[in-house]
Amino acid sequence: MPEEANYRTISQQYAQGAIRSVILINGGASVAILSQLSPLNDFLPVWSISYALVAFVVGVSLGVIGWICGFLSARYVDKYLRNQVPSYSKADWWQGIGLLVLFVGLGAFLFGCLLLACQLMSGQA
Repeated sequence: MPEEANYRTISQQYAQGAIRSVILINGGASVAILSQLSPLNDFLPVWSISYALVAFVVGVSLGVIGWICGFLSARYVDKYLRNQVPSYSKADWWQGIGLLVLFVGLGAFLFGCLLLACQLMSGQA
């Protein structure tokens, strides 16, 4: 049983790190855009700044949803260990949903960055 507890602790640490990363990169990008909004208007169309900001906000929201999925997954692991559910299947399901949500959150960050980069490279203002 100690191996399972150790694996569980390590898994939780990785999950917490992933969730924090998705929230941090999207939140940081949002703050960076908002702090530079006036100078960016000279180089980028307003629509591209708006879409990028929306993508970053969606990424932060998905990071929070990822935390909720991680919580639910951990709860179902606990329920299985207490013999309240027959298997880890619900824990695995929430873990899968959480991973999907975090990958989409990372995709939101990449979309926002690539949108702004493409607009800057095309020189369309």
